[in-house]
Amino acid sequence: MTLIKTGLIAILFSPFLLFSQHGVGQYWLPEVELPNPSTTSDLRGFLYGNMAVFSNNKRVVFFNEKNDPTKIYYTYSYDGLNWSSPTQFTPMPAINSLKVTQDKNDNIHLFYNQGQTKLYYSKMDSSFNYVIDSVLVAENPANGQFNGVYPTVDLQNRIHVMWHDGDINTGAVSECFYAQSVNGGMSFSTPVQISQSPNKTSAFPRGQFNACSGDTLAIFWRDSVSTNNNWDIHMVVSTNAGLSWSNPITINQSPDFQGDPDLVIDPQGRFHLFYHHAPVNDYNWGIRVVYGYSDDLGQTWVPSSNFYNNQISLNQRSYLVEGSKYDINNNILWTFWKEEDIIGLKGGDMLTSYSLDRGQTWSMPEYISDHDSISIGFKSASLMPNGQICVNYESPNYLGTGETRIVYRERQVNLGLNSNSIFSDQIDVYPNPARDKITFSIPENTTVKSVEIYNLLGEKIYSQNNVNPISLSAFESGIYIIKIT
Repeated sequence: MTLIKTGLIAILFSPFLLFSQHGVGQYWLPEVELPNPSTTSDLRGFLYGNMAVFSNNKRVVFFNEKNDPTKIYYTYSYDGLNWSSPTQFTPMPAINSLKVTQDKNDNIHLFYNQGQTKLYYSKMDSSFNYVIDSVLVAENPANGQFNGVYPTVDLQNRIHVMWHDGDINTGAVSECFYAQSVNGGMSFSTPVQISQSPNKTSAFPRGQFNACSGDTLAIFWRDSVSTNNNWDIHMVVSTNAGLSWSNPITINQSPDFQGDPDLVIDPQGRFHLFYHHAPVNDYNWGIRVVYGYSDDLGQTWVPSSNFYNNQISLNQRSYLVEGSKYDINNNILWTFWKEEDIIGLKGGDMLTSYSLDRGQTWSMPEYISDHDSISIGFKSASLMPNGQICVNYESPNYLGTGETRIVYRERQVNLGLNSNSIFSDQIDVYPNPARDKITFSIPENTTVKSVEIYNLLGEKIYSQNNVNPISLSAFESGIYIIKIT
């Protein structure tokens, strides 16, 4: 049987546009503005780790006041639409820089600074009762302050936390550290330094162990080679659940910029590595998100050890890949990043891509947000029990007020998990409006037989077989109809 689907899509093309609105992926539900505390409506989120979802689908999001970051709140919802009035999170006074993770038993684990020179931990249950309150993890950082705190919990409920100390924004020396708890957060091991680059900057250690049940772990970070944006990705490996670590290994030495890695270890022990790469001759706008996986503890990488060939983002400025997780209930690997539209180089939106075969193939990237020429702020993502994904991010200048609000959004389930349909309900065209070219987001297992473009007079002005992308250099400004068979 031959199945044919034809779609009609209107696209506006103008060479004089300064920016584009591309819309969002078809399965993403509308944005929901989270409620404000009574003291302010100008809020900030927390990067990559301010949210959790419990087994009963209860969602919780943490945020703080923009003008007083020590005032941290949380709000929760059972349906993603109706949210509780914010409650202040107050394990101790004058805390900031909260990071959140969760375990399989519906506990949430919270790490936060006090004055940036003491790192503390608390645990709450799904009713937000304090199970453990204010355990000291580390203090007196060698380089002045704790930054880039990244917590994760493995399937044996061991708690792992990593960070760098030092302020990389000033170019100061910083090093990466690790600590763990094997008694549910009652106490933590003595921090160990995992980076070894004296008088240089090592930053943003990452290792997501939410799907890992074994004792083989890895942590990746970016390490400076020189002061001119030359960074390489380094890693360490542990085969005894973090009790000891290997010497640092350089993944892909290069004069280019390699930044902010994100690592996921799946249930079979495969390492999934994401980072953003920028060539030395196009550091600003040539930055892209790349990916590779390893089954031999990082010795070799697939599809290519030269990660520059492993791009999974669109061919636009793409960076800050983070929040990657493996959904063990549905065997889905997710990753998220921020991307700026190539038209006008304005704005910045959140995108996602997923893999159903442990990283061998990837879905077409989906836009999660579309805030026109405004760039969204700190973003976070969480898995939901039924295969859905939920996210939250900052919306600066919300509705033209000049204030920053936190918005929430979630994705309906449609990955071929619970559907017999061979087609998606929509074929996306981006960017739209467009200037130089257009690209089609084609559903998986779908073959395009022809692409035809008509003007508003109904005249066919373009016809090709399965062309992607399509150059618009010969098109005049105007509105066109695309017919895809």
